[in-house]
This record gives sequence, C-alpha cells and structure tokens, in this order.
Amino acid sequence: MKCKTFLRRLAATCCVLALLITSAAALSVEDARALLEETYVDALPEAAYEADTLEELFAAIGDPYTYYMTAEEYSDFLSSVEHEDSITGIGAAINYTDEGILLTGVLVGGGAEEVGLQAGDVIIAIEGESCAPAGEAHRALLVGEAGTYVNVTVRHADGREEDYRIERRLVEIHNTSTALWDGGIAYIDCDSFGSDTGTYFAQGIQDYDDDAHIFVVDIRNNTGGVTSSAVYSTGTFTGPAALLYLRDKAGTYRQSVNYYDALTEDPVIVLTNAYSASAAEIFAADIRDCGAGILLGGRTYGKGVAQVVYNWMTHPSLFDGDALKITAYRFYSADGNTNDLIGVFPTLLVNSNLAQDVAKLLAEEEPSRPEGYLRLGLNGWYFYVDLDKAQAEEYQAAFSDLLSALPPDVDIAIGAGSLWVETTAREVVETYGGENFQSRWFSDVADSPYADAINTLATYGILNGDRSGSFNPTGELTRAQLCALMAQALGIGYTGESQFSDVSADRWYASAVNAMAELGFVEGYSDGTFQPDALLTYEQFITFMSRLAAYLNLDVYEYVKDQDAQALAEDAELAAFSSWAKSGVDVMARMMRSSADDSVVSMLPVALEDINPQATVLREEAAATLNNLLQMLGIIDY
Repeated sequence: MKCKTFLRRLAATCCVLALLITSAAALSVEDARALLEETYVDALPEAAYEADTLEELFAAIGDPYTYYMTAEEYSDFLSSVEHEDSITGIGAAINYTDEGILLTGVLVGGGAEEVGLQAGDVIIAIEGESCAPAGEAHRALLVGEAGTYVNVTVRHADGREEDYRIERRLVEIHNTSTALWDGGIAYIDCDSFGSDTGTYFAQGIQDYDDDAHIFVVDIRNNTGGVTSSAVYSTGTFTGPAALLYLRDKAGTYRQSVNYYDALTEDPVIVLTNAYSASAAEIFAADIRDCGAGILLGGRTYGKGVAQVVYNWMTHPSLFDGDALKITAYRFYSADGNTNDLIGVFPTLLVNSNLAQDVAKLLAEEEPSRPEGYLRLGLNGWYFYVDLDKAQAEEYQAAFSDLLSALPPDVDIAIGAGSLWVETTAREVVETYGGENFQSRWFSDVADSPYADAINTLATYGILNGDRSGSFNPTGELTRAQLCALMAQALGIGYTGESQFSDVSADRWYASAVNAMAELGFVEGYSDGTFQPDALLTYEQFITFMSRLAAYLNLDVYEYVKDQDAQALAEDAELAAFSSWAKSGVDVMARMMRSSADDSVVSMLPVALEDINPQATVLREEAAATLNNLLQMLGIIDY
C-alpha cells in the first residue's frame, strides 16, 4: 500500500463527524445568520447582512449545500443519507430485459438466496406464463404477502432451465450489499455512506474474502453520506492511514484516521460516474492515493466541501424538528488533494455504463501461462485480460473502451508462450483495436518531445483538439486559450456578468476567462481589461500553475501561505521575474525539488534558471507542465 506525501507538515487532530451529501420557518434570520458567521467556511457576502428572510439569506450566500430544512424536509434528508428500506418479495435486485427478469443481485435472507439463485440468472416465466419481454407487471407478480410462494422458471448463465418455488419474505434492503460473481469476484454495491455502511463493508469482505481474489465496489450514483462511514469503509481496504483532512474557515485542520488493519490483501476496482459525490469521492480518491486498487468509469461530481447539521440536539432552543445545514469545511484526500470542482479522475476513464464489463475483463486471476492474455500494471497492481473473452461479442464494446482509456506510457505486457513481453499501448491498439476503436490521441503530436504528456491529457478528456483531431503542439498560447484549457481541466464554467471590459459574453472564451478570474487564478490589468488575445508569457504561466497547485493541494496551499514576501523579493534566483510572479516561481521550484517521482523529470519543460520570464509559452509546453503537475500531485495516477 502507498500513501504519498508532499511537504506533509500537518499535525494530527481529532476525528470529526461531518455530512458530505449533495441534495414557514421556526428559525429566525438573526439566529441563522449567527450560526453562519460562526461556521460557514467562507466570509459571508454583504448581501447576507441585508436579508430579511431565510430565503433571501441563503440566496445571498449562493451555496447549494447550505440551507434550512423544515421538520419534514429534515426527516427526508436523514432517510436519503441512510438509504435503508425493506420489501416483501423473493429477495432479489432485478432488471427488465427482452429475455425476462434478470437478477442483478440476490439479497441475504431472501427466498431467492435460499433456493440457490444467483446474479445473472433470468426468470423467464412466472406461474407458467412467459415474462419475456419483462416489465413492471411481471415484477408485481413476484412481490406479495410474506409467507406466500411463487413458482418461477429460471434460465441459468450456462443455459440450463429449472423450475423453483420461492417463498416471499420481508427482506431488509441496506445501502450496501455484497455478492459473489463468477470467477472469484466479490461485488460490493454501495448506494450511500450511512451510519452502518462501514459494518456492511467489513461483513461483506469477511464473508467472501476466502472465495474471491478481487473486489469490485460500485459507487456509481452514490451521492455521499457520513464521513466516518466513508473513512471506515475505505480502511477495510487500505489499512491504517490518514484518509481525510478537513479545513475550516479559520484555517484549522482536522484529520480523520483509520487505525484498523485492512480486512483483505486483494485489490479493489472502484466503479465511478459523474454522480459519485462527496463521501463517495473521498472513498474513491483514498483507494487511489493509498494504492489499494484502481478506479474505473467516469470522472466524479466534484463536491469537495463538507457540511455540519444543526438541529434540536445541538441547539434545543433554536430547533424543534427542523434543521440547518451549513458548509463548514473544505476536504482533502489522503494525498492532500481536493476533488472540489475537478472531481476524482479514474485510473481508466471509460464509459460509466460499460465500467462493470470493463471491471470483469480486468478481474481475471493471474494465468498460469501468459499466452493469450494482456497484463496491465496499474497503481501498483497487475490486472489480467483474457483476449479471447475480450474479443467475444458480449465484451467487444467494453474492450474497445478499455483500449481507448490506456495512457500512452502505461505499463503493459502481452503473453508470449510462458513469458510476458513488454509492449506499448499503441501496439496493443493496432493489434486488437478493431473497426470500432476510437482513439483519443491527437494526430499531429508524434514528433513532439511531449507527445506522451499531451496524449495522456487527451486520454483523460482534459485536452480537446480541433475537428480533425489535431492539437497544434508548437503553436503559441494566448491568455484566453490557457483559461479555456484550465476550465476544461477543472470542468467548470461561468454564467454571470463579465469581469473584464474586453471579454464580452458572446466570445468563445468568456465563460472560461471569467471562471478562472472568479477562482483567483488569473487577473486583469489596471484599466479593467484582460487582453485575452495577448500571448502568454512564462512568468504568467508559472503564476497560473502555482495558483492551480495551491488550490488542488493543501500542502502547496500551506507553503504559499507561509512564504516570506521580503525573502522572495531579495532572492537572487528570482531577480529576473516580476514582483507579482516571484511567489509562483518559488512554488514551482520547491515542487520540482521535492518530487521523489522519477517519472516527473521536471515540472516545467525548461529549467528555471534558463527561463526568460517574457518568452511565450508553446501549447505543447503548457500541456506537458499541466500533465506533470497533475501526476506529481497524484490527481492523475496510473
């Protein structure tokens, strides 16, 4: 296991409980404002002090995660966090298909489990009547009063058809369940991180670890939950580690640590999508940071702030069943990185709808004879792909997407007889890509010294070329183009009024420029202009990259906060740079000296001592620097 650190200087403090979820008042405006002044992570805007109603107050703050809840709304909120329920039926999770009712999971204690049904089985008839194609009316036949029975005909994965008499039972549905798939794969489906989720993880691993050689955890559409549950659940795979840092408005950090040993030595594949948020993102990022496995699927939502909830238990004089939820912390993963806005990048960015099949391709046991297999080295683990299985019709789409998700310099080998022979992603694609393969790489960067870095960013959807698939690597970069590049990397935009007189709302770069200015990454000139078409100089570029690094990583943030302005001004090595650029240059120099990762030869494509601050930056140089920065921090990690 690995938990990388960079300038780690934070002392451990107490573990806190916070909520990380995406979702006629008794509380007075004055009391609400007082709680916000005490807790809200940022300074309150002036409009908040002019508000006469709660609606006006929260509208002024403009934070979708900070709001008042009536008693009924608070009850619904708690239910959404716990995500617990019960149902009377055969005890199975199902999907409707043209062939019948597909069992996607079997619930513990249900009648389906008792008769031996498994995920992958298909109910093709109920009480002697066909249920193909299946629909809601067929599901209604499976549910009913507890203690009654239903007769079904089932087609198993091997084609056998059998009749079963299944008892309907009251079955508890938890936010997390575990099942054993064929091939020794333990599948954990986690819908939210409720109070008992960590226990469900522990129980699932203990139940199936002896029979499984790999775990798949599905957090697609998991919008968050309780941080302590996320930390404990993560720890079942990582073992002892500091897994969460929370920073409040005063700049004080609180650290959540898992002290318990890992419950398995097997790797985990985590499935993600754009609706994996908050606590789910902490889980995903920590699995990545601590080297417990890999992530597959889509880039996650990007909610990197945590809330506290005030209710009658915390303030009995202010609340009577109602509650107030306030954004109180910014949070960071084990490596000290935020997922706010940027989300968590999966190890392999694949279509989230295909992620489950891609996981099955990567979940083969190590073959006794390599012939006919691919071996991928990802985040410290080897994963194996059976090429015959991968090219079967059922898996063709998933295999094609897997190949398109491979970074250029990924550790890859192909079996040749009894040996593993190192190869390249390009050679594998050329051999197995097929007609449906769609490359994400650019068509005009092969001769660039930074080709791998450029194509890596393209693989992760951070860079876009033109319609012909070109990147124009040796082209110069304007200030507006850099903003567009970074807005793409962070996945953000801006819809308010323009902050610059020469950036009109109808220009292609307006959203990106204003978004970067809103975050404080770029600034305009004293006359109120931004000069979007001006070529980007090296000192401007370095300043931008250093601000990005400080936003993404808490250690860089703290380093910048502790810089001595006088010392920077007197530093002879920084003499050539403008006063406003010295801080950023110092940050980049420190990061380059602190890197212990041999794959990052230099943060910048040019040695600092050789930089002409007023020289213009080429597109390929900017891409290489961004790639190096993201990989050094561990935000892109494969």
